[in-house]
Amino acid sequence: MSLEYRSCVVGVFLNEKGQVLAGERSDAPGAWQLPQGGVEPGESVLQAIYREMKEELGCDEFEVVDQGSREIKYRFPDGLKAKVAKRYCGQSTTWFKLKFKKGSAPDLSKADGEFQSVKWVAASELASNIIEWKREAYTEGFRALKIK
Repeated sequence: MSLEYRSCVVGVFLNEKGQVLAGERSDAPGAWQLPQGGVEPGESVLQAIYREMKEELGCDEFEVVDQGSREIKYRFPDGLKAKVAKRYCGQSTTWFKLKFKKGSAPDLSKADGEFQSVKWVAASELASNIIEWKREAYTEGFRALKIK
């Protein structure tokens, strides 16, 4: 039986300096990534982006600036121990460019614990330091949203 790709959303928050918001994974200190998560059955990608950002960042006070025009796929490496890798071969991601509403920001005390901290970084820095098997997807996602 061959596994399918999991439908997923990726949130790219930009600040006034053009930096993106990266989260440090609680289960892998030192590993930084964009907030992302799966689309639930019956849910639209727009509903999923609001739910996932609220879950992972503790804040859903933001606006969608842009949505990628196509899904970007990446495969999980063989032997990946994550539960999701037992059910899916990889993820098919829809990328969103996002902006926090005035006075809003991440509040990890209200989040699900996936991230232990967040910081603003250059997109190119995040893309070059992301885990190798996601690197091409990050490069494509940033390009699709015209983020440098």
